[in-house]
Amino acid sequence: MHPSHELLRDILSRWGLPFTGIHPQIRIQGSPERCLYRVVVDAGDSLHFLEELDSRTLPRKRVVAGRITHLAARGLPASAPLAGLDGDTVQHAGARHWQLTPFLNGIEPDRDSYWRDAWRGRAMADFLRDLRQASRDLAADEEPFDLRAYVLRIVDDARRLHPKAHAQLRPVFALVERRLEACPSLPVAFCHGDPHPLNMIWGKDRILAAIDWEFCGPKCVLHDMALILGCVGSEDENALDGPFITAFLDTLRSCGLLDGTLEPHLPTWTLALRTAWLAEWLRREDTDMIEFEIFYMTTLADRFFKG
Repeated sequence: MHPSHELLRDILSRWGLPFTGIHPQIRIQGSPERCLYRVVVDAGDSLHFLEELDSRTLPRKRVVAGRITHLAARGLPASAPLAGLDGDTVQHAGARHWQLTPFLNGIEPDRDSYWRDAWRGRAMADFLRDLRQASRDLAADEEPFDLRAYVLRIVDDARRLHPKAHAQLRPVFALVERRLEACPSLPVAFCHGDPHPLNMIWGKDRILAAIDWEFCGPKCVLHDMALILGCVGSEDENALDGPFITAFLDTLRSCGLLDGTLEPHLPTWTLALRTAWLAEWLRREDTDMIEFEIFYMTTLADRFFKG
């Protein structure tokens, strides 16, 4: 149920903005699970994206908002939550917690064909390059994400709670564990964490803004590259050799993000990060997607490491 107009006026007043309308029919990109409620609202002559936040997430939401603000100020295409009149990006109204972000109305990619778009691959690589530059002076006071520890935890959870899926993926799990254990220490950089192409607001020929920064932080420099590679590759059986991925990798090489010391480890990171998707499907008990992920992880293992 949408908040009353009286409450919406109260909420927007915390940012010094008028409330003039609500647009529940406007489709909002990004995961709806990262907030309790969301809607596009009119604030005079501008549209804004309003979210209700779970109180347990507030410390992290404030950290992420600060990071996005830092990056946007350095020219990265990212739409940062607005600070209220008191300077806080989280406002309390109606016994609930709210965040407000300027709304960008992009062009959603066609899931059936975007893997054919070389320009999107170049744009994604350019985004990672610009993110690296914009985050050079960003203080991220947290331990780097430990992918190997994460994989081991997901594998153990699958063994205990989903023995059938674990049995089907046992050879793949063993392969990932061996390769991660043998992998040398790789550089760490600030990463978006989940830069799936559908977590970008796209214009006609460029990225307008990156969204869904909840997993941002210090990670292996291969993290974002590998996540993009695995996500785009899952869209079609030909996608890993398609124009998007080809242009993406070529641009990463040309701008110096993917060199001869890093590229040999990209397949390992790509396959290992699919455990995060598997964990999500197992949590939701989504049988169709569990079956797909088993197939896809096995396919990636065969493609990258056969023989």
